[in-house]
Amino acid sequence: MRVRDAVLCFQETQSSDAATKTIDLDLVDPVSALVFQFQATNGTTNNQNNPLHRCITKIEVVDGSDVLASMSFEEAQALEFYKTGKQPMLRIDEGPSMGDVIGCQLLFGRYLYDQEYAMNFARFKNPQLKITWNLAAIRAVSATTAWATGTFKISATAKTMEEMAAIPSKFLMDKQIDSWTGGASGDRRKELPTDYIYRMLMLRSYLTVCDVSENITHVKLSADTDKFIAVDRDSKEFDSEMARLFGNTVVWKRGHYCHNDQVWVPINREPQLKFTVPTIHYLASYGWAWSGEFAAFLSDTAGGTVGADTRVDIGIEGHALHATLPIPLGDINKPETWFNPATYKKLELVLTEAGAAANSIVTEQIRPL
Repeated sequence: MRVRDAVLCFQETQSSDAATKTIDLDLVDPVSALVFQFQATNGTTNNQNNPLHRCITKIEVVDGSDVLASMSFEEAQALEFYKTGKQPMLRIDEGPSMGDVIGCQLLFGRYLYDQEYAMNFARFKNPQLKITWNLAAIRAVSATTAWATGTFKISATAKTMEEMAAIPSKFLMDKQIDSWTGGASGDRRKELPTDYIYRMLMLRSYLTVCDVSENITHVKLSADTDKFIAVDRDSKEFDSEMARLFGNTVVWKRGHYCHNDQVWVPINREPQLKFTVPTIHYLASYGWAWSGEFAAFLSDTAGGTVGADTRVDIGIEGHALHATLPIPLGDINKPETWFNPATYKKLELVLTEAGAAANSIVTEQIRPL
């Protein structure tokens, strides 16, 4: 086997600040992954708490009406981390005329160049990649304090495998199958498909200054009304177990803040922060940090608070990237342990809710080619 990068587009500037770009996937060799990089430029003053990854609302692979992969950029990044154990590209810079450079891999196998699980686009009639974005998703585009208009760029590359001993006959299909706003209490029941074997599920539950396990307090996966219960766990305990299993992520962010600003970070659980302030005679710390946010404390050496926006370089370490909770259904590296729902008529995810969070479910299943 040999590998090759097929460049689909490279730093292609988009004329529209909100649109969907479609790319034909006319690739004849098996594809191990699609790799993306996105970037945009800040206004001339700064671009505080307006992360680019929340402006990329959907990445899809489709064949007509058949959806082969679909999720938000945040979900794609989190899933990449749980599959590879490595922090995806997330370079955040809120400075004047600077910007974010972010990326992710949409893996069709357990890892890059998995020869057993990969995508073969030649088996489909009209496979296409669709990328949807809106630079005004959080704040209207601006020449000064938001994303500057007409600066969004897309790069996409297919990691192909040639001269294989055998063409893979299946791939791992990652799809967001539902999204909703949570309730203050009660159980939310979501029926899942029973067509293909499951490798894992992933929940995303985001609400300002709330842990993912505070929004959804209990997780249960039930087949045929509790004939078989694959998962029945307290979310907080389960999240701690997943942190031990998958480890922490580490992210750097260059922000521009004044004293007591409330600052967003991409790591939801137990964010630990380290600060560097390039401005001489300024000191930085934080009063509290949890649930993906913290309060910035900025002072000068005389003890006075800093009232003007100042550059602060922040290192953030923790887990639950983008407020997600992985739910592996077996050893993620051993297919013989994965969950096969074929013998059941009904598969249901039962989630106990405790807040009006933005929730979604992503499934990963084996799909035959």
